[in-house]
Amino acid sequence: MLRPRIAVVAPLTGPRTVWGTVLLGRVDRARSACPDLAEWHVYDEIPGVAEAVVGAGCTAVVGHSHAVGARNALPVYQAAGLPCFLPFVRAGAPALSWAPDEDALARTIVEGAVALGAKALSVAHDEGPAWAALAHGVGAAAAAAELALRPGGVLAVLAPQERFERFVRGGAGPVLIPVDCGLGSFGVLAGMADGREVWAVHPQMCAVRRARTAVTALVGALDADPALRGEALREAVRACSVALLDPRGGVLGDGWRLSRLGSVCPAREGG
Repeated sequence: MLRPRIAVVAPLTGPRTVWGTVLLGRVDRARSACPDLAEWHVYDEIPGVAEAVVGAGCTAVVGHSHAVGARNALPVYQAAGLPCFLPFVRAGAPALSWAPDEDALARTIVEGAVALGAKALSVAHDEGPAWAALAHGVGAAAAAAELALRPGGVLAVLAPQERFERFVRGGAGPVLIPVDCGLGSFGVLAGMADGREVWAVHPQMCAVRRARTAVTALVGALDADPALRGEALREAVRACSVALLDPRGGVLGDGWRLSRLGSVCPAREGG
C-alpha cells in the first residue's frame, strides 16, 4: 500500500516565514520519529498552492498561516475530498483548526484597556487588510464599551510583534499588543519593549503548541490506520487531538489571555 502523501503548506519567504519555521520544525520531528509512516511534501504558501496540492495526489494538507488564503483554498480541498488541518488560522468547517477565535481578540483588547483604568483608547495598526479589520473590530468593541477612541489613551498596537517599535513613540503609559510567544520574533519584541509597561494579548495555545497538537493528532490517526482517507481521516484526527475541537472547527473553550510581557508561555520555535 502506498504511504499517505501529506502536503505541508507553509510560508517559505517573506514576513510570515516564522510561522513556517514552527510548522516545519514539528513536521521534521514527526518525520524523524516515524520515517515510514507518510511522505511529507512541503509547498510554499503562494497563490495556486491548493491546485498544486490536489494535482499532486496528496492525502491531506496541514498548514496555511494566512487566513484569507486558507479560506480560498478550502473549497479546492473540499472538491478533491482532501481533509485540511490548520494549526494557525481558521477557515471554517470542514477544516479542523487549532487557532484561537480572532473575533474575540478585539473584545479582549478593549476589556484589557478598561481593566487598566483607561478613559480612552489609542489604536495604531500596521498595513494590510487583516490589521485594518482588527482595528475596525477594536473600534466597534470600544464603542460598545463606551470607551473613547482618541490619542493619549492606553495604546493598542495592532501589528506583527517584531514591528512594535515603529508604532510606539514616547510616553510610558500601558501598551497592549497581540503576541505569539512561540515565534522567534517574540524575542525581538521583548527587547524593544524593555522599560515600558507592555501587556501581551496572547492565545492560550501558542503557535508551537498548536503545531505540535495538530501534527501529533495527524500522526496518531495515520499510525492507527494508514489507509484512512477523506472524512474518515479528518474524524480520526479530531479523535486523536488532545485539544477538544468543536463542530465549527476550532478548539473548544480556547481564548485569549492578557498578561505582562514577561509572563507569557515559554514555548519557542520547534519546541
